[in-house]
Amino acid sequence: MRSWSRCRLTVLHGDNGVGKTSLVNAGAFPALTDRGSIVLPPGELCFDPAFPAAVLPGQNPYTRALLALWSPSDFPTRTPGTSITDFLRTHESTDRQGLPRPVFAALDQTELLLRRSTAPEQPRKDFLDELFTALEHRTELRLLLTVRTEHLDELRRLVDKREVEHAEVGLVPFGPGTAADAVARCLALVGSRLAPTEPGRLVEEARTVRDPRGRHPARSDTVDPSLLQFLGLALWEGAAGSGTTLVPDSGTEIDHVLTERLAAVLEEVAAEHLVPPDVPHAWLRRVVAAGERGVGRPACEDTGSALTPGVVHALEDRHLVTPNRDGSAYLLRHPRLARPLMALPLTPYARGLSPWAERDRLDIARAAHTRGQAELAAEHARRALRAEPVPGPRTRALLTALLGDLAFERGDHAAAAGHYADAARERESVGDGAAVSRLLVAEARNRLLSGDRSAGLARLGAAEERVHADPSLRTGIGQVLWLAGQAQSALDVLEGAMAGGGGISEARRTRGEIRAEQRGAAGQGRF
Repeated sequence: MRSWSRCRLTVLHGDNGVGKTSLVNAGAFPALTDRGSIVLPPGELCFDPAFPAAVLPGQNPYTRALLALWSPSDFPTRTPGTSITDFLRTHESTDRQGLPRPVFAALDQTELLLRRSTAPEQPRKDFLDELFTALEHRTELRLLLTVRTEHLDELRRLVDKREVEHAEVGLVPFGPGTAADAVARCLALVGSRLAPTEPGRLVEEARTVRDPRGRHPARSDTVDPSLLQFLGLALWEGAAGSGTTLVPDSGTEIDHVLTERLAAVLEEVAAEHLVPPDVPHAWLRRVVAAGERGVGRPACEDTGSALTPGVVHALEDRHLVTPNRDGSAYLLRHPRLARPLMALPLTPYARGLSPWAERDRLDIARAAHTRGQAELAAEHARRALRAEPVPGPRTRALLTALLGDLAFERGDHAAAAGHYADAARERESVGDGAAVSRLLVAEARNRLLSGDRSAGLARLGAAEERVHADPSLRTGIGQVLWLAGQAQSALDVLEGAMAGGGGISEARRTRGEIRAEQRGAAGQGRF
């Protein structure tokens, strides 16, 4: 926390699962909040169809996601259409001496913007450039970024191009004493009555490493927090957690519990990526076999066409695998899990996931969209809309708007318009007029882009009749009016949007482009 308080930029790095997120959310964030500092909510980026992408397509979607994270109460009415710099400007304040008060902000899992993925690369680069530009210009900002160690060098290259003081803080695995204390604190929080010796026994089990055949046990000097969490959760959910003993005396029994836990995790990964459970399982077994030979397994070595980078990244995010030093292959994250994994049969082993609630698949679809997995996001949205029981109208509207966003992004404007229209009807059924207006503007833009001018203007007119104090939406209306060839009307609407204090960045940019176009036309004698 000292680095975050003193430096304009702090980079918190470590291996996946070492505790970076927990340190920020459970440690630094509440500590700063308790002392009265201005602290914006931490978290990771996720696109939200509550503000359709077609309303303000010129704004970077990662910027919109960041401001929704930092100021959830202002989303989706005021922060969309606002740049990071303008957002921070509206949150500036001074102390009793008239000096600027620091604004603390954190972005978790920055590696999602750096690692190879199917998400378009240019928006990610542009977003990071906007973020670092804001950091340079807004001296009150104290930014904390968490990143996995394998992406640290790439982040350093970006930081080195900027004139901003920064600090790096690395997290390492626990020592045995620290690990035992962490376990004891967790057990106390849940009101456990387990014997006082149980934390130490769990730590000793996490330190013990066996090869896939159970031979040659060795003991590590440190304890990986993610392994400790995985092992502890597996044992707690098993029969051992119901009595006074957390760690069974038998290593065979522990391996059985871990095998069951691994089966559940692999089934969850498979369900989220719509592949059979044996797809991630077979690849993991190959990783273990390659590790025994002293080599890593390439990320997408052929085990069937269903294995995608998204599946591998999901296994990495769940701390089961980690890339080697040069990123050319993956290794099993915890050798302790090799034997339980190899005990899991390759035949279908579905344990049966708990039924998803109506928003679960929406959250999965949103996450896939953010990662650039458009087809996966669309399929989850479609399946959720067909699910039984039928989702409520608000969830149906969000799922349908997400399909509209995906169609708009791939340039299928007719399909996007249809999805936005369907979502607007769902919103209308529950009286959510503000959401209806946003969807009508998104539909209007797509009707115009698909060549249906009359329908586009009709939808735009309907939206204008509903708009009140929503400056971000007014900016979108101004842009669509300009698209329809009504430049002066667009300027009038944009002036009103800027007076409202939200969406000001996009409103200012659009106004400048319209005026430049008018000057150019006047110079050519068109006026």
